[in-house]
Amino acid sequence: MNMKSKQNGVGLIEVLVALVLLAIGVLGFSLLQLRAIDAAQEATERTMAMSLARDLAERMRINRLGFSTYKQAINANKSETGCIAPPQTTNYRPNCNAVKMAKHDVAEILAKANLSGQTIAISNCIQSKTLNCIYISWGKTTIKVTGTNVDTSSCVNQTTGTYLADSKCLVMEAF
Repeated sequence: MNMKSKQNGVGLIEVLVALVLLAIGVLGFSLLQLRAIDAAQEATERTMAMSLARDLAERMRINRLGFSTYKQAINANKSETGCIAPPQTTNYRPNCNAVKMAKHDVAEILAKANLSGQTIAISNCIQSKTLNCIYISWGKTTIKVTGTNVDTSSCVNQTTGTYLADSKCLVMEAF
């Protein structure tokens, strides 16, 4: 008796192996999607920081007489609101000069930074005695300001000025 039997259909083991492979593929795709979302969030935060730094640098360039005030007010987190007329006010003449305008600009910049969860400071650029840099950090990276001392050690290397790995910050040379 020589009976040949043919298998019909798919065995249970083959189905399980296929399901495991499919699950691994879906898991890999999900991880890639999460990485893409993180990268998009990082790009958004970096773009917002770049826009904020550029805005501050342009305001400092326009109001050169108030330059030292920008640095002091940003680092001290102080602001001024008397340079702009309240809404619906007629015949309002603001008592505004370069220093008050700088403090008003700082108020707007600090408000934007706070809305974005960012910290902003101005300090001498590393390896430069004359250039000032605008430092903006977000996330777990912090910039600490104590009096006139700005600690950017969690953002950049203190000898070379290069960004540290995994730091969430931006450095822009200003003036």
